[in-house]
Amino acid sequence: MWGAALVAAAATVLTSCSAAGMTPGSAVSSAAGPVQDPSIPSAAPTASVAAPDTPAPAVPSAVTVAPTATASADARTAVVPAITTPGATAAAGSLRVAAIVTGIVESGGSCVATLTSGSATRTAVSHGVAAGSYTGCEAVTFSNVTAGSWQVRVRYESSKAVGSSAAHVVQVG
Repeated sequence: MWGAALVAAAATVLTSCSAAGMTPGSAVSSAAGPVQDPSIPSAAPTASVAAPDTPAPAVPSAVTVAPTATASADARTAVVPAITTPGATAAAGSLRVAAIVTGIVESGGSCVATLTSGSATRTAVSHGVAAGSYTGCEAVTFSNVTAGSWQVRVRYESSKAVGSSAAHVVQVG
């Protein structure tokens, strides 16, 4: 009884292998491209697919970000002036400040030098001047600067660029 069933099953398998012009040992592949051995590194990135029973990560429906002082819709080039002469004459009670602005070459921008010590703040304005590969801020001199520690900053602003220097600390007196 089992012998006849085995013969019938074997005949079905052999018949289906030789159907449609196939030869024994050949197989149909549904792969669209070449088979890649996963043990061999590939230069192409591979996609990661989550298992169907893995829940999708929770995504908030709306994200609100509070505006910050650094967020700006300003389309001007961001620059950082470099102070070149802080404290050149600090011992005499005056302070001379000049700066250069790399990343922009133009004339006509505004350079604002600011001195701060405690609650005291002093400012002076000069013009930006194109100088080869940078913009130079003309020197300004602060007179009658009281003795103590002062922070010096320079801000550059034009229709094309804007930015502030890092603070430099200068001892006067």
